[in-house]
Amino acid sequence: MLSPSLHDSLDLIVGRLDEAAAAEADANRAHARSWAALAELMRLARANPHLYLRPAGLAQKDVLELAEDAAAFDAGLRLHLPAGQVRGRAHQAQTLEDRLPRLRAVFAAGGTTVAHVAAALDLVVGWMDDVAVQVFDAQIAQTAVTLTPVQFRTRARRLKEKLLIEPAEARHARAFADRRVVVEPADDGMAWLHALVSAPDAVRIAARLNATARAEQKKTKHDEPGWRSRDQLRADLAVAWLAGDGTPTAATVRPVLLVPMLTLIGQGTEPIELRGYGTIDRATALDLFTRAPSFRRVGTDPFTGEKLVLDRHRYRPTQAQRDWIAMSFEDCIDPTCTRPVDDTDIDHLEEWVRDHGATNDENLFPLCETSNRRKNLSWYDYQRDGDGRVTITTPTGLTTTIEPPPF
Repeated sequence: MLSPSLHDSLDLIVGRLDEAAAAEADANRAHARSWAALAELMRLARANPHLYLRPAGLAQKDVLELAEDAAAFDAGLRLHLPAGQVRGRAHQAQTLEDRLPRLRAVFAAGGTTVAHVAAALDLVVGWMDDVAVQVFDAQIAQTAVTLTPVQFRTRARRLKEKLLIEPAEARHARAFADRRVVVEPADDGMAWLHALVSAPDAVRIAARLNATARAEQKKTKHDEPGWRSRDQLRADLAVAWLAGDGTPTAATVRPVLLVPMLTLIGQGTEPIELRGYGTIDRATALDLFTRAPSFRRVGTDPFTGEKLVLDRHRYRPTQAQRDWIAMSFEDCIDPTCTRPVDDTDIDHLEEWVRDHGATNDENLFPLCETSNRRKNLSWYDYQRDGDGRVTITTPTGLTTTIEPPPF
């Protein structure tokens, strides 16, 4: 028999477990309501495009897509999410409602998580057999309540394989079209390089990396300078092969390194930026600045803050102006967009007319193609403040302020 003190402790533990379970169910229900609200927002935007779009926008062939994008941007500003992610959640909610109603009911009741639902939605993408999807929905709605997300995904994938009629070769051909390479920044001057490729190609790449790394490792003893682990060798080999080091086609890209001079010589603490990545350490920056010929090296003067002389009487920015904008911004100025500045358009915040919307540094900003069209075709209002900040007001009355560039 448990002592009173142990009973009390056990009651406390059970209480905390019940509290956590109730909170998780509340969170699941809240996520389901949020998704449903975003799906309804998209439906309302498509039904009432004039609420978001100017006459020029209403005249576009893709007027409904523009209206959805404008509404998604509005929601993204409120939720601090990219507009694309807002539209993605709305689409997931609509798919859940249309194709997986039983799983949706479990989700709305708080019985399963976003991770479970997302796994099921991934599996129904491109699956056109509605009868099989109904069977799939009925069975996964039961297991979603009891399995972890990883277990659920595995079970759901196996179930789909049993229900599929389409040959595996056809499914692979469709999936193969989505192959891609993605760079994901990591901490401390590092980054992940993800490659989605076919399984045979991945096996071939891994086999060559492993065999070459084993051969290279034998050239140096463990206690000798320069010895590298198998993981380090594989990483170094992959970089060398992909960058083409030592070949006539070696990479010639010129990333921009922003280096305050006092920091470079060890007398300042201003951060050093590798544009497109973020802060890197002084030793790495010094190495790149002094010897890497493929890097464009830009030293920023911490005293004078000298800027470019800019043209106010021409529409197209000069190359010098484009370089200045590239060094001043990391991304598209829209706060829900993370498009790198090199992949944006240099746009006039105040539309250009001679001697009015000037082509100068105070009126030039990087905008991705989607954000540029949204600015020109919707009722969003962009205002530049005297201190360099940009204020965006949405058609529904939300005001968001974008801070000026870091220097």
